[in-house]
Amino acid sequence: MTKATERSRSALEGPMRAPQRHHLRATGLGDDAIARPFVGVVHTHGEVSPCAMSLAPQAAAAKLGVEVAGATAREFTTVSISDVWTLAHDHGPQYSLISREVVADSVELVLEGQRYDAVVALGACDKTVPGMLMAMTRVNIPGVYIHGGPAIQGHRDGQDLNLYRIFGDMDRAALGEISETGLEDLNRDTVVTIGTCPVQGTASTASASAEIMGFSALGSTTMPAVFPQRTDLARKAGEHAVRLLMQGGLLPRDWVTRESLENAVTMVAATRGSSNMLLHLPAIANEAGIRFELKDMAAILRRTPRITSVAPNGPHFLLDLHRAGGLPVVFRALLDGGLLHGETPTNDGRPLSAALADARAPDGRVIRGCDDPFQSDSGIRVLQGNLAPDGCIVKTADLPRLVFEGPARVFDGDREARKGIAEGRFKAGDVIIVRGEGPRGSPGMREMLEAPSPIRRRGMGQDVALVTDGRWPIGTGGLCVAHVSPEAHSGGPLALVRDGDIIRIDAERGTIDVRISDEEFARRRSGWTPPPDWVGGLAEKYARSVGPTHLGAPTHSRF
Repeated sequence: MTKATERSRSALEGPMRAPQRHHLRATGLGDDAIARPFVGVVHTHGEVSPCAMSLAPQAAAAKLGVEVAGATAREFTTVSISDVWTLAHDHGPQYSLISREVVADSVELVLEGQRYDAVVALGACDKTVPGMLMAMTRVNIPGVYIHGGPAIQGHRDGQDLNLYRIFGDMDRAALGEISETGLEDLNRDTVVTIGTCPVQGTASTASASAEIMGFSALGSTTMPAVFPQRTDLARKAGEHAVRLLMQGGLLPRDWVTRESLENAVTMVAATRGSSNMLLHLPAIANEAGIRFELKDMAAILRRTPRITSVAPNGPHFLLDLHRAGGLPVVFRALLDGGLLHGETPTNDGRPLSAALADARAPDGRVIRGCDDPFQSDSGIRVLQGNLAPDGCIVKTADLPRLVFEGPARVFDGDREARKGIAEGRFKAGDVIIVRGEGPRGSPGMREMLEAPSPIRRRGMGQDVALVTDGRWPIGTGGLCVAHVSPEAHSGGPLALVRDGDIIRIDAERGTIDVRISDEEFARRRSGWTPPPDWVGGLAEKYARSVGPTHLGAPTHSRF
């Protein structure tokens, strides 16, 4: 037994482990396969979304790589759900973030329960990527993460189709400007292959974080799911996982450091990626015993320019980014701009600066250098103040003003907000608050697609501000504050706001405050009654264990 393989050998060697060896023979393994190290190959392949449908073939290639490298591959799967579907019904949104924990917990369960020596993890949809990275960091055995790859965007009438134009077309249909048949016809060819969204959404932003932090091979994220080269990439990943195991390479917690986390935030800022990663990165950090929270990201988000032009923040797509040289070009530009920690290790163990030495120069069309950015900052800000002592986020890109002050219009929960906003129970100048949708209150930190839609359709997106302890989707429009922490359900200041209270949001200074005195806060708090917790099912279990938003909504503690 070697130290590298002592996990599996302790469960297989000696006379008292005869039942385990018998069990493996029943799965088709011979004695030579049983004698090798065991590598778990886990993926989320399924038919719940096009995102996940490329994973099984890539897992098969990874297994081949494991076997060629001299280990025994053991394939298993876990769940995924699609945010496209969860947004379509009342209870769906609460399950999205919860699924991240289910993925992480289930992968831990198999890797630890079966005592595998190493892991190759494949994910694709929004929450499966951070879930896989959390599990790998938690178990901390040699491993490689493989992203399933993006879809190829649609093309029609000489133009590539931007996935996010669907939201605008939906509004037009709701206003009677086009028919439902017209809506379908306009968007039938929006995405034409399997794979994750072909834009810089949550899945691609999470996988880009995996790449810059060291979980994945450089240049692997943007390769489309349908490219045949993905088979070779996956096979090599399987081989590399075995090398990490047998040659004593880096472990996931060697990749997850404060410096690599800051690099990931810089990447999110430079690509104006999904703000959901500002929730997932602290959760990944938590698995490594690092306290990394919203306030640690504030300065990075301010100083980092946006240097990519990928939808929804430009006319290009991930395929264009891949053809321009992929994420290594972006990373090299950031490194040359003095914005990255160049000493952090990559997937093959080289320092980031050395691994990027041969990266292409920016093409100027899809990727620019830091001295000639598409925008001077990330378009994402962290706010703190007496309404959000632990922080919240706001997207500032393309806003005509960064300061908004007005009376609060309070809705308790998404359902009440949808009804009230649809009925027009707000006016220009209001700060619309939707509370009780944080990780514990929702439970699951609901992403609210429908609540702001009537505001947008009335052309009032710039006339009101939106504030929530939940999440707003891409395409909401206007000044939208999210991730308020502490959340209302746990007694955060948002729970104490009343209609008419004056709220001031200053994204330039990074503040968010309600204009009431400390004495009034204390008086209201003395009369506040905690709302009842959710009862029944997975949501109840989640609500009992979930932590605060600014720490990534973790369900267990390490630091």
